Amino acid sequence: MLKRRLLYAGAAVVGAAALLAAWPVTRPSAQQASRVTVQIDNDDIGGVVTSKNGPEAGVWVIAETADLGTRFAKIVVTDDQGRYVIPDLPQATYSVWVRGYGLVDSPKVRSARGQVVNLNAVVAPNAAAAAEYYPAIYWFAMLRIPDKSLFPGTGPDGNGMPVAFKSQEQWLNAVQLNGCGNCHQLGDKATREIPVALDVLKSSSVDAWTRRLQSGPGGGTMIRTIGTMNTNDGGHVRRLAEWTDRIRAGELPASVPPRPHGLERNIVVTVYDWLSPKYYIHDLTVTDRRKPTVNAFGLIYGAAELSTDDLPILDPIKVAKTIMKVPIRDQDAPSSALANPVVAPSPYFGTEQVWDSRVNAHNPMIDQEGRVYYTAQIRSPKNPPAYCAAASGHPSAKLYPLTGTPDGFVQNSRQVTVYDPKTKQFTFIDTCFGTHHLNFAEDADNTLWLSNNLQNELALVGWVNTKMFWETRDAAKSQGWTPLVVDTNGNGRRDTYVEPAQPEDPAKDRRIALGLYGIAYSPADGSIWGSNIGHPGWVIRIQPGPDAQETALAEVYKVPPPGYGMRGFDVDRQGVAWVTLASGHIASFDRRKCTGRLNGPGAAEGNLCPEGWTFYPLPGPSFVGRDGAAEGPYYTWVDQHDIFGLGPDTPIGTGNFSDSLHALTYGKVVELRVPYPMGFFAKGIDGRIDDPTTGWKGKGLWVTSGNRTPMHIEGIDAPSPGAPGRTLASPLVVRFQLRPDPLAR
Repeated sequence: MLKRRLLYAGAAVVGAAALLAAWPVTRPSAQQASRVTVQIDNDDIGGVVTSKNGPEAGVWVIAETADLGTRFAKIVVTDDQGRYVIPDLPQATYSVWVRGYGLVDSPKVRSARGQVVNLNAVVAPNAAAAAEYYPAIYWFAMLRIPDKSLFPGTGPDGNGMPVAFKSQEQWLNAVQLNGCGNCHQLGDKATREIPVALDVLKSSSVDAWTRRLQSGPGGGTMIRTIGTMNTNDGGHVRRLAEWTDRIRAGELPASVPPRPHGLERNIVVTVYDWLSPKYYIHDLTVTDRRKPTVNAFGLIYGAAELSTDDLPILDPIKVAKTIMKVPIRDQDAPSSALANPVVAPSPYFGTEQVWDSRVNAHNPMIDQEGRVYYTAQIRSPKNPPAYCAAASGHPSAKLYPLTGTPDGFVQNSRQVTVYDPKTKQFTFIDTCFGTHHLNFAEDADNTLWLSNNLQNELALVGWVNTKMFWETRDAAKSQGWTPLVVDTNGNGRRDTYVEPAQPEDPAKDRRIALGLYGIAYSPADGSIWGSNIGHPGWVIRIQPGPDAQETALAEVYKVPPPGYGMRGFDVDRQGVAWVTLASGHIASFDRRKCTGRLNGPGAAEGNLCPEGWTFYPLPGPSFVGRDGAAEGPYYTWVDQHDIFGLGPDTPIGTGNFSDSLHALTYGKVVELRVPYPMGFFAKGIDGRIDDPTTGWKGKGLWVTSGNRTPMHIEGIDAPSPGAPGRTLASPLVVRFQLRPDPLAR
């Protein structure tokens, strides 16, 4: 039993004025007890936070140390009386300080654990100082977007807007999510200011932005994306330049973020780092999604996509980070550097080719035995195995042969690599289809279902019978795939079909060219669901039938207004699909609400069952003239097993411009904010139960910060709030736990 300490602190009388009148908090009155108490154990730090205005409620207290094997910070929120307890700290010496909206960072106090540390919060001297701590979305929402009257675009000889943009929503989708915002945070300190290395003072802001967009291995992608938005008036480059000019001139966000309240004050955030500032992380895995006690207290595995073959591993018990060199099977597997050359020097790494991966591991998943499956490249896309061709006799290949042999590096031309931590051995599963995301079914075969994202013309769903594979090691026999076919003739079964570009035939079905991005298994009925990221976004349900190669049928549901902008998604245990949208919503699609037919003529267009959709607004500011938060939500994960503590089947969306996760409970969003370091850009989410007997302490969410610019994250030695440090930041791993009250330990 840990030794307890009891703290008594005098409660100050609160003045009538509140800072900027923007952060309403509940403060103790003069008639309340003159002393408040905080109990701590000998591995905690606790105390009371006060400012010149009295106790500070709903502000964060951060304990950070450099004594351990990774960057390490633990963060909690004060209660109504300004009290806090940071529980279960590893042995180290900590710097402890206060951060909160309406404040500036307090002086850091050095402390060992087991100590009472009362902290003096510092009220921000002005609105500009307070705004330095706002999440990126508050600054990004200041961007002036083109008026609705400019859509649809009629080109340079018309209204100037490119003809590709049919609506303002489609333009915003490209800016917020499926173009600019899917790779890095917009509005953080590093993007709303121009780096000195780009010589902004000696050139126009338009020139500086033009130069910035060429920087590093992402320069080619940025140039191509911005090129689609060119207009006669300077296009999006001009808008970005005006945005940063206004900020440099002193313009501030139009709204202020609320302090954490209610359940948000019960959240404990623990921050680690791994890998290197040069390399980014896409996803992580901690357990078997179907049984979240697998790999209890075990290692956490990350995937580094285009950046490196040295994949990160975090030991959360030892607080230690390592890397694992993942192999390729064939030495002709091309490198990501071929498709991502450095166009112009980076302000951080110069001309160094920091992205150079032949593994290209995108997404990992753990099975019931603790093996780690990566969607990863093992060979050149020019050399598919013979069993991919119809002549091989493979059942899937006879129906839908996959014989394309693209040259060079193809981002989504991956297969499957499996790592067994028990034997330290790697095994390759050579799939004919490209792989992207993956999820296991809850069936006797432990079927692994895989999406293939951008391969729209060859849209399919693929699978591996992993039970058969481990028994036989026969990759050809264990895998299958099927095109996505919609029952447009309405007879309830799959028949011969027309191709996507062919006219409809009332006697035939239709194949659709909507490649799956996210993929999920529905425990409710065994169906497979996927998302497509084309505008405005689709969810696709696949009922495999008795022999998926021949019987699988797809249903298509397009996101209706006001929704748009989709990437990852998930399905709950009731079979409801959940997505987080750039329109500023968490949305659900519940097929049980459909009142009309779901097949027949027009079913492939995705317009059936609009009544199945429900939209829940996200918190945060919007662009002028728009409704909905100016968010860029990358992924959605459903907490099927109540790992976090908000209840089974809680949908959680990533707040990529908000330094947060958005959890929907009882129709309202609880914001899981990471206040330090600023720049948290969530991608992969997983949850694990390490010890079901210890309540909140034995479980939690694990999330990776997956921006392609980890050096933009607030540095441990940042010269100003939110800024990159002299010591550049590495990618983050963040643990979220929900305790029953703000002082639970």
